Amino acid sequence: MPASTSFATSIEIDSVTAGYRQGSPVLDGLSLSMNEPGLYRVAGSNGSGKSTFLELISGFLQPWAGSVRLCGIDAGSPDARHLRSVCRTTPALYPSMTVHDHLALAARSRQLGPEAGLARLARYGLQDWAEQPVSILSTGNIRKLWLLMCTVADTPVVAIDEPFNGMDVQGIEALIDELGEWAQHKVVVLISHTVPDQLPISHSFVFEQARETL
Repeated sequence: MPASTSFATSIEIDSVTAGYRQGSPVLDGLSLSMNEPGLYRVAGSNGSGKSTFLELISGFLQPWAGSVRLCGIDAGSPDARHLRSVCRTTPALYPSMTVHDHLALAARSRQLGPEAGLARLARYGLQDWAEQPVSILSTGNIRKLWLLMCTVADTPVVAIDEPFNGMDVQGIEALIDELGEWAQHKVVVLISHTVPDQLPISHSFVFEQARETL
C-alpha cells in the first residue's frame, strides 16, 4: 500500500458543489468530516445526493467546486484507488462466469492473490455456489457476490450503497458482523434508508434535497 496511507484514516469533504447538469447541483456547498474509524450512516430522501456522495468518494465524479480527500489524498488521484473500496447498488457481473472466477477477477484487479475473498464465501453462505455460473444465482446471492467482490481488498475507506436490499438473514448477519469489525479501524460509509438495530453507528448524516436552480 502506498505511503499516502500514513495519513489519518478519514474522509474530508470541503465546500463541495457537484452534480451532473450545470446549473442543477445535486450537492451544494457540502462540508463534512469523517476523521476517525467508525461506521458512518448517510441517509436522505431520493434525489438528495446520497449516491452522488458515493461517486465523489469513488473519484468517478469530480466536484465543480471544493475538495474530496481520502486519508489526505484527493479522491480523483490515482493514488486514492488503493485507499477505498466502493460498492454501488447495481451489480455488474458476467452471467457465464462462476462465483469463484468473479472473486479471482476482483482480486487480480486489486493486485491480490486469487484466494483473496474465498474465505468469506462460507460466512455469507455462498460456498456451495462457488463453481456455479452467476446466471443461476438468486438475486440475494448475486448481491452477496457483488459485495464480496467490491470489498475484496483491505482498504482504510469503505463505502457501500444500500447493501441490505434483497439479502437473506445469513447475509445480513454476516454483513453486520463485518461492518462492526471494519469500523474498528476503517472509515465505513453506509448509505441506507434503513439499518438493522444491531449496527454500531458512530455518526449519522442526513442529506436534504438541493433546490433546483432555473
